[in-house]
Amino acid sequence: MVAIMVALTFGTLILVNIFAVKRLVAKQAQQLAKAQGETVISTVLEEAKNLLFHHGHTWVKLLRAVVAVGLDDFTKRLVGPISQIDVPSAGTKVQKGQKLWSVKFGDRSFTQVAPVSGTILEVNDRLLKDPTNLSKDPKENWVVKIVPNSFTNEVLELQTPSQMQRWTDFQKAKFLREGIPNLALVYGDGGEIVDGVASQIDKEAWEELANKLFS
Repeated sequence: MVAIMVALTFGTLILVNIFAVKRLVAKQAQQLAKAQGETVISTVLEEAKNLLFHHGHTWVKLLRAVVAVGLDDFTKRLVGPISQIDVPSAGTKVQKGQKLWSVKFGDRSFTQVAPVSGTILEVNDRLLKDPTNLSKDPKENWVVKIVPNSFTNEVLELQTPSQMQRWTDFQKAKFLREGIPNLALVYGDGGEIVDGVASQIDKEAWEELANKLFS
């Protein structure tokens, strides 16, 4: 009986802590929305239709004072079906350019960095339970929502869809010049990325390529 009471008490404390964190972050989001108003980064977002990209192949969608973050189409096509994604819990502070999550597919894995700095407001639990949804339509499946703390500065370093396409083309040309191992497998004969090709690359070459693509 004592053990049960202790377990219940411990569980209650965890739930209270989670809700407290969410309330605090939500309050910060409201304050940020009031401070920034409706005109922040409007010019950039008009072109992007609220969707921006980070060089590490993640997308960012502005939802008033909160941003949703997910994997881009390039990542989805490269790795194919995803078996697991490990994400920090709500309330975790993240720094732009630092590890945000790790993804596993088959016997391979890679990490992607945070496109913005801030505090994680919410994690998409549905994706954690069934990561294969990420492979279906990444833009409709955000992984985390973040309350940014320096978005007006960091947004200038994000890319519009057209800019991101140019960046991807630049990466391809650069890798071809450098002779990255097995790059021919990635782009195939027609120069287009081959779906799920990452699983065909040997592990050492994959680690080198993933580091260059996602870091």
